[in-house]
Amino acid sequence: MLRRECETHSDTGRYIDGLLAAGKLVPDEIVNRLLEARLAEADCRDGFLIDGYPRTVEQASHLSNILEQLGFQAPTLIHMDVPDEILVGRLSARWGCPVCGTIYNTITKPPKRKFHCDHDGMKLCQRKDDTVATALCRLDAYKRVTDPVLNFYEIPGSGKVVHVDANQSPDAVFDSIRQSLEVESFSFVRPRKR
Repeated sequence: MLRRECETHSDTGRYIDGLLAAGKLVPDEIVNRLLEARLAEADCRDGFLIDGYPRTVEQASHLSNILEQLGFQAPTLIHMDVPDEILVGRLSARWGCPVCGTIYNTITKPPKRKFHCDHDGMKLCQRKDDTVATALCRLDAYKRVTDPVLNFYEIPGSGKVVHVDANQSPDAVFDSIRQSLEVESFSFVRPRKR
C-alpha cells in the first residue's frame, strides 16, 4: 500500500517515499488511512492477509476497530523470528529488475548472470531502502515501536500471536505457519457470519 501510494507521486506519496528511503516508519495516521481505503476494496470482503501491519499499538487498536466494523473476528498475528544479522543480510542482498519486476537475492536466489535479469537481461537495481545502513535503521525503529504490539495481542479478545522460526527455507516457514494455525489455505482471517 505504501509503495502504491509512492507511485502516485502525490504529496503523501513523496513524503512516504522519503521516509522509506531513510528507513523510518510512516506515521500511524497515514498508514491507518491507507489501510482503511484498501480494506474497503472488493477483493478484501472475504478475508485478507496484511504484511507489515500493525507495527504500533495505535495501529493494532485501529485494526481491531476496523475489523469489528467490517464484521471480522480478532486477527492472528504471525511474528517471523529471525536474528538481526540474517535480516540485514537478506535486505541488503535484494535486487530487482526495473522492467519486469523480478526480485533476486544475491544470497538465496541470484541471477544466472551477475546483476542482470534472467528474463530480459536488464541490469538489476537495488531499492534505496535495501542498503545495510537503512536496514539497521529499520530494525532499530521496528524494535522500539513494534515490540509492544506483541504485548497488545496478549490481552484477551484482541487476537493472538503465532511465533514462527523464519530462519529456515521458505517452504519450511510456510509449513510452520500452516501447522501453527492449523489451516488448509491462506484464509488466515475469515469474516464472521453476519
